[in-house]
Amino acid sequence: MKWSEGVQAILKQFYVEDNVLMKISEDMQAEFALGLERGSPASSVAMLPSYVPQLPDGTETGKYVAIDLSGKNLRLVLLTLVGKGVEPEVITHNYMVHESVMKGTGEQLFNFIVNCLQKFLSELNLLDANLPVGFVFSYPCELHSIRSARLLWWTKGFDIKDCLQKDVVLLLEHALEMNNSIKARIKAVMNDTVGQLAAAAYKYGPECCVAVVIGYGCNSSYLEETAKIKKFNASKADYNHKHMVIVTEWEEFGAQVRFFTLLHFSAKY
Repeated sequence: MKWSEGVQAILKQFYVEDNVLMKISEDMQAEFALGLERGSPASSVAMLPSYVPQLPDGTETGKYVAIDLSGKNLRLVLLTLVGKGVEPEVITHNYMVHESVMKGTGEQLFNFIVNCLQKFLSELNLLDANLPVGFVFSYPCELHSIRSARLLWWTKGFDIKDCLQKDVVLLLEHALEMNNSIKARIKAVMNDTVGQLAAAAYKYGPECCVAVVIGYGCNSSYLEETAKIKKFNASKADYNHKHMVIVTEWEEFGAQVRFFTLLHFSAKY
């Protein structure tokens, strides 16, 4: 199929020579290393520790609940794992987050999440079940443990100022305590890329070591050696594992990408 001259002219504007792509790749790799050593703001790529020490191997069993908040969509999942070689049973309900909630208060947001969770568990007759809950919170956070995440800034259209610099797990747990009818409790908090990485590792095995999410934003995570995370004090954090999943937050690398793209077009035109 041959594109028309008009289409070719438009596509040509997005063409980047190999040497420019190589320069971007080299600079991004340097930011990765700096992010592991010193973090943000020294590096534009924060390389955030997740406190997740390993990935599933497919032998895990049991029932689990996931709360996944990403953009205007709140997804609640009941996941039943039955062991290696058998597809998990997945029940999913989606709820739309209203604009007023996305730009309201923390109390409004977390009460909304808990009310949706109550409805979801009630429909499945699981309100009294003490199920472990994983909270997938897809926004830049500084984690202090597998159950503690301090919100650094909002993305994906959210702008709730009274949540900034606060532990989102504590905010959610407070809303759960005020509800009283839900027995389930939060066992882990993670970024959506970490959830994707864990799900792929469960299904495909250790060959899967990197996850990329492209949606409202773009991000990635991968399994790193703890010793290479130089900014992370493992002994102080009481972290005794050889590996940890790192959330890159690589979408913040855009300043460098725009610089080299502008440089390319300036030289060309």
